[in-house]
Formats: sequence, C-alpha cells, structure tokens
Amino acid sequence: MTACSPGIEEIDGILRVVTHPSAEFVDLQAALAGEYSLQRELGRGGMGVVYLARDVQLDRDVAIKVLPTHLAADAEARERFVREARMAAGLSHPHIVPIHRVSDNRGFVFFVMSYVEGETLGERIRARGPLPPADATRVLREVAWALAYAHGRGIVHRDVKPDNILLEAGTGRALVTDFGIARGRDAASVTDPSKITGTAHFMSPEQAAGDTVDGRSDIYALGVVGYLAVSGRLPFEASNLPALIVRQATEAATSVMRAAPGLPPALGAAIDRCLTRDPAGRFADGEALAEALAPAPDARPALPPTLRAWLAARNPLLVPYMAWSAGFSILTLGNLYAWVTNQRPDGPRDIVLLATITVLPLLPTVGFHLNQAHRQFRAGHTLADLRSALAVARRERAETEAIARGEAEPRTHRILRALTVGAATWLIGTFGLVLSGVVHERTLAPVVFIAPVLTTMLLGAASNALDVQFIPTKIRNWWQTGIRERLWNSRAGEWLARRLGAPERSQLAGVSAFRATESALGVAASELFAALPKEYREQLLELPAVVASLEARAAEARAEMDVVAAMAPSGSADADVLAARKNGAASRLAESVAALEGIRLDLLRVHAGASDLQPLTTLMDAARLIGEDLGRVAEAQEEAERAARGD
Repeated sequence: MTACSPGIEEIDGILRVVTHPSAEFVDLQAALAGEYSLQRELGRGGMGVVYLARDVQLDRDVAIKVLPTHLAADAEARERFVREARMAAGLSHPHIVPIHRVSDNRGFVFFVMSYVEGETLGERIRARGPLPPADATRVLREVAWALAYAHGRGIVHRDVKPDNILLEAGTGRALVTDFGIARGRDAASVTDPSKITGTAHFMSPEQAAGDTVDGRSDIYALGVVGYLAVSGRLPFEASNLPALIVRQATEAATSVMRAAPGLPPALGAAIDRCLTRDPAGRFADGEALAEALAPAPDARPALPPTLRAWLAARNPLLVPYMAWSAGFSILTLGNLYAWVTNQRPDGPRDIVLLATITVLPLLPTVGFHLNQAHRQFRAGHTLADLRSALAVARRERAETEAIARGEAEPRTHRILRALTVGAATWLIGTFGLVLSGVVHERTLAPVVFIAPVLTTMLLGAASNALDVQFIPTKIRNWWQTGIRERLWNSRAGEWLARRLGAPERSQLAGVSAFRATESALGVAASELFAALPKEYREQLLELPAVVASLEARAAEARAEMDVVAAMAPSGSADADVLAARKNGAASRLAESVAALEGIRLDLLRVHAGASDLQPLTTLMDAARLIGEDLGRVAEAQEEAERAARGD
C-alpha cells in the first residue's frame, strides 16, 4: 500500500514511520494523541483533508476529515461546519457513511466517520471507464435512497459528485459521504465564478445562481453523476467556469442516450429527467428516482443455461427424418387411394407396411429426447425442473403471442398463404398419383407436371421472405413442446424419469429461482396430486385441468402487463387507460396465484392426514369462477378495443 502523505504507512503488512511528516500532520496528531492514531492521508480537497486513523479505544479504523486551516480561522465558517456536521451525524442509513464524532479541538475542527474499504466512484470511472448499465443503475438507486432519507430530515447535500460516493470493496455497495457539510462559507458565493471549486460541473443551475436549493438540486447533481458513470463524459463542458455556468443555465443537456448508445431506455430516461433545468421537471425526490430505476415488478431471473439448452435441443437428423416420413406418407396415401378405388386389391398389406416405414423415424427421435433428458438428470436437475422449464417456455410463447395479437395480419399474407397451400396441395396430389402408379408420368404434358413444382417453389419463397405463418398457433405450440410437455407431465413421464435416474431433489443450488410463482405452484400441485391415493385422485379428476387453467391465466396476465409496459401513452387519457389495464392484469395475476396457492395448501393438508376433500372441491369451484370472470373481463376488453379501432 502506498502512502499518500507523511505519517505512518503500511508496507508489506508492516507499519513504518514516514520520515518527513508535515507540520499540519504533526499538530493534528498531537491534538488527537491518546484518542486517535493517524496513519496516512486518504485524500484532500478544497473543503478539507481526510486521514485514515485508528480509534484507540475501540481499536478500529476510522476516517477523519479536518476543515482547512483558512476556513477554521473563520469563526462563522467553523460554527456552520460544526452545526451541519452534527446534523449530518444524526443520519443513519445503509448507504450513508456514518459520522461518529464532531469536534473543535485545539484549533482543529474535524469529524470522525466510518472508514469504508474500497474506492470512490470517481476513482472507479477514472481507472476503468464507464460502469456497465446494471452497475450504474444499482449505484444510482442506492444513492437516490440515501438522498431521499437525508432530504426527509431537512438535509441537502449540495455536493453530490463521484468523489463523494464510495464503493465498498467486496460488496460494491454505494455509500454517500460529506452530507450537509460541503457548502463551506456561503451558498451565495457561487455566483462569483472565481470562487467555484472543482464541483461546478455537478451544480444545479439554481445552486450555481445562488438561489435557494432543495432536494431536487441534489437530484440534478446525481443525474450528472449518472451521465458520467455510463458515458465517461459530462453533459456540459466549457473552457472556463463562467461559460460553464451559462451553458448549464441556458442549454438543455444532450440526451445521455446519444452519449451512451445502447443504454437501457429506463436508465437513460431517468438520467435525462434528472438533468432538466427546471426543478419542477425533475423527480420530486430520491424515492421517485429509485422507483423509476427499479426493475419491472414481474421481472424474473433467466432460465438456467442448461435447461435453456435442453428446450432448444433439436435432433440434427430431424429434417431428413421429416423428409423420410413425408415421402412415405405420400406413398401411403397414394396406395390408400388406389385400394379405395379398387385399383390395387392387395392395398392393405402395402398400406400397413408403408405406414410402419413412415413412423420409423419416431424411434430415434424419441431416443434423442430421452437422452437429452437423461443428461439433465445426470447434471442434477429433477423432473420438477424439466416441468418448470417447459412451463417457462409455454409462458414465454404466451407473452410473445399476446404481443403479436395486437398486430393485425396483413391481407396480403392471408392471400399468399391460401395460394401457397393450394399450390402445395396441387403438387402433393400430382406426385401422389404418379408415385402410386395411378397416373403415369408419360401421360402428363411436361408443362402440367412442372407447373405445380415451380408455382409451389415461388409462392413458398415469397411466403418465407414475408414470414407468413401457415401452421395455426395451437398446432405449432403442440409440435414445438406439446409432445414433451404432455410426456413429462404424465405418469408415464414419471416412470421414464425414474428409469433415467432423475434425482428426487435438485442437486444444483438456486436452480428453482427461474420459476415463475404460478409455475412453481403448478408443479407442486401436480406432484402432490400424483402422490395421492387412487381413490382420492378419482374424486379430484378435474384438479389437473383447473391447475393448468390457472397457470395459463396467470401467464396471460403477465403477458398483458408486458404489453402495457411496452406501450408509450400519447396523452394523459391514454396513460389512464394503460394504468387501468396494468392494474387489471396485476389483479388477475394475484387472483390466479392465490387460487393456486390455496390448492397447494389443501393438497398438503390431505397428505398430512386430512380426509375431508370438501374444502379442496370448494376451492376448485371458486377457481373455475375466477376463470370465468377473467374470461368475461378479457372479452369485454377485446370488445372495447375493437370499438375504439372502429372494427
């Protein structure tokens, strides 16, 4: 560790005396002898020098900030320093460096605060450049909370800047220092540019003008800090202080999104709002700023990479297998047609043989997916993890489809789809007749034979380029994950999982964190239901369907909240409508999850020995009513939106 000033420094773990201490260091140590042992200087600025010291009585490191000699000689400045430091000492917040003592001793005016091992935000930016958006968001939120706490107690910092924000080593926690003591002599003096110190870049326009300031002035300064933290640049630059003050007072800051392209919109919008020249346009307080920087209330941790890879796993031979099945399907249909029309008396034998060959690719395909599941079990995932991953995939599809439903399909897509399907049918029919031997190729004119091929290719290429959807959503969902979902959520899936070595409990720490609440509750309810005695399951046959319905409604509610969050209101009326939609979706989500929670608890009671199933059946009836009510609400909302569009 390198010493920054005369005193005592630590070299290779050994404390050594610095041979040429300053007179100020010696005099301060003499004044504090027996109470604090000065070690080294941590830093200095226009408002004082900070030393690292050892609290003799408590045997702990502390930081001591001493008022500069020229200010300590001024009785008014000394009195203000002590008064405001004592006020700040009353602050107790996780993101504020606490002050333990304020004193005026033998001409030295100082205060003692906790020593935070780490670096300042300014040092961090100067050493390694801008912060990642996630880190910048966290730091700004923590500082905003600290400011809100201080402002609520009548204390305005007046010197929020990167060098007054400490980042704790190990945790990265942000702590604000120098609360309420940075003003120095008189706030009005800042109207004289020659007396403005190096923090002029972080002053709000009203503070630079010498006007009365409140907490919104600190919000402005925090906006400048955020601008610098994410872009490495300041919002205003000038060759001299008077020009800088004029620019801050008369010009609007360039959006931080231009200085830091790719910044998350919420973070960029928050920083831009903090830098509004008019205090009324800024956030009203630190709490409002922290709320604007908060993650979405329905944000969920990402699916673990292993399970995400399992969901995305595709058989590398799937296309050849599909081509195999498609070709033999055409042959099967051709032979079926020939047999039905009495053109092939021995048709049934050939049809059975061809149908068997058609489904043969199912065996290696199933084997591929069983091997994929076995790998997940071997890695420590349980069957419940696989079920939850499938539920996450289903929820994500529902959210995507909810957004897509808001966009009407172009009429050209519908026409192109109809033409392409017609051409494909024409092509399949032609090939089927030829391959089955009903029609010989030589009996067809070349143009008649080639026409369906070329037409289908051209229409298919155009449809692919325009992303025309041919398969209905329900069928597509069933094909994508429906088979796996039905398998692993069935009793056959449980049997297979046991044979493949699925562990009873997850062997991976925190693996269930990705599950949405409704998904976790649904999996738990399904497992509890499957473990019930047969006679109980027979009395509760509808329970799995009710649970699945509640999960689906909860996913739809989350999707609705995502859609609303992505829509920007164009006026106050639209904002009210969107807020109502979001509140309605949040209410539906809460009702669905509460119903799932009730079902899970009642199933637990049954497993604990309760023999009366009446509470559970009553809860299922209530869940059905919730579903009906939610359905009516969704229908009414769709009707209202159609009326608004004039459909």
